[in-house]
Amino acid sequence: MNSPRRIALVDLGTEFTGGQSYLQNLISLLSGETELWLIKLSSRLTVGPEQSEVRIVDLGFSRNWGRIVQIPLCMIVVLWLRIRRGLDTVWVNGYPEITLMPWARLIGCRAIATRHLTLLSNKPKWHWIRNGWRVHFLYERMAPSANKIVCVSEAVADSLKKCIRPEKLAVIQNWIPVLPEPVSHTKNNIRPLRMLFVGRLVRHKGAFLLLDAMRRLDAMDGPRRMSLTIVGEGEDRGALEKEAANLNVEFAGFRTDTSSFYKRTDVFVNPTLGPEGLPLVSLDAMSYGLPCIFSDLPVHKEITRNGEAALLFESGNAEDLVRSIELLLEAPQFIGKYGRLAREVVEANHGAKFARQRYVEELGL
Repeated sequence: MNSPRRIALVDLGTEFTGGQSYLQNLISLLSGETELWLIKLSSRLTVGPEQSEVRIVDLGFSRNWGRIVQIPLCMIVVLWLRIRRGLDTVWVNGYPEITLMPWARLIGCRAIATRHLTLLSNKPKWHWIRNGWRVHFLYERMAPSANKIVCVSEAVADSLKKCIRPEKLAVIQNWIPVLPEPVSHTKNNIRPLRMLFVGRLVRHKGAFLLLDAMRRLDAMDGPRRMSLTIVGEGEDRGALEKEAANLNVEFAGFRTDTSSFYKRTDVFVNPTLGPEGLPLVSLDAMSYGLPCIFSDLPVHKEITRNGEAALLFESGNAEDLVRSIELLLEAPQFIGKYGRLAREVVEANHGAKFARQRYVEELGL
């Protein structure tokens, strides 16, 4: 296999999500080894000053023009890069961008796509409304034309096998570029228990469920047993703020650097309802050595050794989430235990060195 040296990374997302965080990590991983172009829409998707060699093609001017214009613009850009700069790989990071895979093959480039979410067979109503044909109908028909689909977890790969040949699927789990210093668990008085949620403020990410659990706990044993910081933005922020009335909750908004929040919390909660591929926020929290409470989606079982390295609760079940929070309130010794186990898992399986090795093995990079 010829090693691809000139790669165009394509992302047409307008919001900053875990997919864009993945792309920033990927650029850090590949910088210096390849010649990179980044074709993007989002103003929040940026590269660091140490990555000045990455050439950016900013299509932000077409932000409101729709995919029917943005996709042909991308086709023109990658064709120009193929002709003038010898581009040999087109690597897409989203779902409508999958339509570029046949085009990349046609102009003689290698076609790679990263898949971040499981492909659902029984799609919930909200997922059809928000994404519809764009994610499902189109993806299932265009993805087989790619040379490789990078799956960020085994759960994602399993869901794609119904429409893509297994030999085209490469499982390379998400990773943390540089592991931070772990949080020291020295707090003697665990009350209030400081909880943290990081993610988009949309219903399926589960913040409503976490607020429900807090309200139930307050009703059982009085208020102020715990506090919650919510980091992120999204269409449901207003509704969440109303739901959080009379609870000890702080809304911090969108932050590009969330490290300070991880450092001053006791427990991280990701109550997502799915679909999920491998949430980077979950790995971030584990990398800090924080005890974590996760919904029991297949990917959370995958990255926690089936619940050995985190507390798992039944997805969508507020009562079960209450039980997990209560365990840490009543037995704070588990905070240190789950924090250490979480850190060990990330060090063993989710560092940049491990990811780089997998990309070399699977993609010849």
